[in-house]
Amino acid sequence: MTDIDIEEIEAAGEVDLRDLGEPFLQSFCKKAATSFFDEYGLVSHQLNSYNFFIEHGLQSVFESSGEMLVEPSFDPTKNKDHEWRYATVKFGEVSVDKPTLYSDDKELVFLPWHARLQNMTYSARMKVNVDVEVFVKKVVKRDKFKTGQDEYVEKQILSKKTQDIPIGRIPVMVKSVLCNTTEKGKNGESYRKGECAFDQGGYFVIKGAEKVNCVF
Repeated sequence: MTDIDIEEIEAAGEVDLRDLGEPFLQSFCKKAATSFFDEYGLVSHQLNSYNFFIEHGLQSVFESSGEMLVEPSFDPTKNKDHEWRYATVKFGEVSVDKPTLYSDDKELVFLPWHARLQNMTYSARMKVNVDVEVFVKKVVKRDKFKTGQDEYVEKQILSKKTQDIPIGRIPVMVKSVLCNTTEKGKNGESYRKGECAFDQGGYFVIKGAEKVNCVF
């Protein structure tokens, strides 16, 4: 949008848009649309949504699960004196690596055109930090004559362990924050050599085919 356009709008004040004239409005709308797409592109809504999910939404999904209790499958009428083991599992920080692939035991940078040519899914490995606590419940008081049940009131921790566990792979949207083609510097320039200069991204490569999510 040019300075003269802005000055004309300011000078017009509170007037009916029809008073500005059709040629002026057409020119204004064309320049406004051009400026918007020059700044954000055609698929910014796709990229922004995916980037937000990777940076914030994915973590909240795991945090919403809370602490999970793993109980043994046992018959309480048998092995009454056996110390049954329980466990609690809690998810911590989630991390997603940049897309990589392996060839002859070598880790290589995975690019969208690799996936297209080899009918692969352009994806990245996802890991989560997991806290696992194993414990037993000690019977400190028996009251079967009144309640018919043992009362467990003491928890004895046997082991605690925290580690990063790979839990799978997640599809990577082309030109997103995870995509190798968006890397800056000389590496990014070399990664983009095999890609179309006019490709704005916003889609996935699934088994070699380009796929896009459409929400209605």
